[in-house]
Amino acid sequence: MGLLNLPDPIFGAIDGGMQPFLPATVRLIVWATIAGIGTLFLYRLVSPQGRIGHAKREARAARQRLNEFDGEFSDAGPLIRNQFLAAFKHLGLVFLPTLVSILPLLALLTWLESYYTHALPAAGDTPTVQVMPDTYDAQWVQQDDGPHVIVSDSELANVAITAPIPVIEQRHWWNWLAANPLGYLSAESGITRIAFDLPEPEYLPFGPGWMRHWLAVFFPIMTIVSLITYRWAKIE
Repeated sequence: MGLLNLPDPIFGAIDGGMQPFLPATVRLIVWATIAGIGTLFLYRLVSPQGRIGHAKREARAARQRLNEFDGEFSDAGPLIRNQFLAAFKHLGLVFLPTLVSILPLLALLTWLESYYTHALPAAGDTPTVQVMPDTYDAQWVQQDDGPHVIVSDSELANVAITAPIPVIEQRHWWNWLAANPLGYLSAESGITRIAFDLPEPEYLPFGPGWMRHWLAVFFPIMTIVSLITYRWAKIE
C-alpha cells in the first residue's frame, strides 16, 4: 500500500455506504463537495491565518507604494525590494499549509481514479487481455471468488481482479506513493505487463466522450464549492 492509499478503506466504506441510495454521478458530487470544503477548512486549521492576513496587507501596501512612486527608476530600488520581500514572506507562510492540506485531496483523487475511471465487466462479458511479452498467453477466468487473470505456462501469474484496474505491472519506484490495488507481477515470472480492456463508465448523459469522465463532474463542482467556502469562511 502506498502513502496516498492509506485512507482507501475509509473512502471505500463511505462510498459503499452511499452506493445503495445514490447513483455514481451523485456520489461524485458528494465527494467533490467534501473535497472542496474539507481541503479549505484543513488549510485554515493548519495555517497561521493572522500572520497570513498581515503579510497580505503588507504586500498590498508595498505594491501600492510602488505604483504611486513617481520618481526615477534608480530611486525605486527599496520599494521594489520591499515588494518582493513582502511577496516571498506571504509565499513562505502559505506554502507548507497548502502542501499539508492537499495531501488528503491527492489521496481521494488517487482512489477515485482507481474506482471510477473503469468498471468491472458485466457478468458473462470477457474483456480482451494482453500480456507483455506477447509470447505468453493470458486469459480472463471467472472463478468462485470472482474474476482472475491467469497467465498460462505453469500458471506464471494468477491475479484476482478485486478492483477495476486495467493494468498490472511489476513494482515501480513510485509505487511507494500510489500503489496498484491489484498488486504486482514478480520479476521472476518474466512478465512485465498485463492489460485488459475494461469498460469506462459515463457519468453525464450528454457531451463528447471526454466530458462524460468522472473528472468532468468532480472538478467543476469542487471548484465552485471551494470558492464559496473561501468567501464564506473568510480564509486568508
